[in-house]
Amino acid sequence: MSLLLALTMLQGCGKSGSSSSSGPGTNQVRLVNATTAYASLDMTSSGARLASAVATGSASSYAAVSSGISTFTLGLSGSGTPLAQTNLSLSSVGVPYTLVAHTGGQQLQVTALTDNEAAPASGDGKIRVSNLALLDTGNVDVYMAGGGGNLSDASALATNLPGTTGYFEITAGTYHIWVTGVGNKTDLRLEIPSVVISDQQVLTLILTSAISGTAGGVLVDGWLVTQQGAVSAQKNVSARVRIAANIAAHGTIVATANGVSLTSSTLISPVVGSYALVPAGPLTIVVNGNSVNVVGNSNAAAAAGADLTLLAVSDGISPPQFFLLPDDNRLPLNGMAKLRLVNGVNGANGLAGNISLTADFNPVAQDVAPGTVSTAASIKSGTISQLEVNSSQANTLLYSAMNVTLQSQGVYSVFMLGNNATGLGVGIVRGDR
Repeated sequence: MSLLLALTMLQGCGKSGSSSSSGPGTNQVRLVNATTAYASLDMTSSGARLASAVATGSASSYAAVSSGISTFTLGLSGSGTPLAQTNLSLSSVGVPYTLVAHTGGQQLQVTALTDNEAAPASGDGKIRVSNLALLDTGNVDVYMAGGGGNLSDASALATNLPGTTGYFEITAGTYHIWVTGVGNKTDLRLEIPSVVISDQQVLTLILTSAISGTAGGVLVDGWLVTQQGAVSAQKNVSARVRIAANIAAHGTIVATANGVSLTSSTLISPVVGSYALVPAGPLTIVVNGNSVNVVGNSNAAAAAGADLTLLAVSDGISPPQFFLLPDDNRLPLNGMAKLRLVNGVNGANGLAGNISLTADFNPVAQDVAPGTVSTAASIKSGTISQLEVNSSQANTLLYSAMNVTLQSQGVYSVFMLGNNATGLGVGIVRGDR
């Protein structure tokens, strides 16, 4: 029998059997720090401190709070400076809550989850999934299989998930969990090879954005939170890397990063490849059989959760140069799109000069230096009548595209490749997600 047939969706909330349950008129509230950007957080309400110095991947003790509407404020430990607030209408019958601190849309967010699910039958456990990466990553699919199972045969625990599921009751044991893009099992966002669900354990898998600085927005981190119990961080151990090549005379390129191929076949310049999932950490990059160094970064590394572009540029005279560029692939707001410019143009005896990008004659990126990428600009989605790339110094047109359609919440890069010294600029507009 498949796991899918064994999963039982539980509707509504059961009565909690925990000793932390609250009596009428009072509730129990705790804080879980599911962030990597905030190493230690405090939580206050109505001037009272409810949690102090809650470290990443941990939970505070419960604190009693009266029923009704309360405002909860989060701040860096000991700073007294508020970073996020949420108003929560607490139950009049006394319900324990977990307030989850997480990041989304470049801000600290707070999401409340109830902790009063009834214990499952003896020999079973319960699990639900809460997608708190929604603002950056979007909806996801979640698959689950018994230990030793594989993704191709795994059953869907949730599909196109925009929020929090109800609970599923399953046999206690060890499971393998995968998070993927919607409808695409090859778009792996997180893999947790071993999740132990104990007898009568009630568990929530929380998903948050795994972005590293400004690089990423697609991969997610996981946090396993036992109801009224401990937190277990399930951090992403991968990054996504792709190659963009501008090797003169249609030069070919085959590349690996940390032993993972960045090219499904030999690429012919000018070209932009697809992202490959590679182990995070120091990068060993091999191009056409030779180890390469990244310009300006002798200790190049791929941070967990990051999206990166390896840009290879050569004019056919000088040796190739390699640049590792951060890609901000977080979703823009609905009705908006993100657009950025990558300068991979080569010229006589090396790289060409700065370049700029306009959309319907409005500036999108200005003075982008060789071997760099502009900050992503958020612009209204729709059809751009004229997209232009110009040399910043000479104001020479290098590339023009007509009637370019940008989808709502799409993320796009204009790769400017080719050779502007000969007027042979090559532009490639790529939808990055």
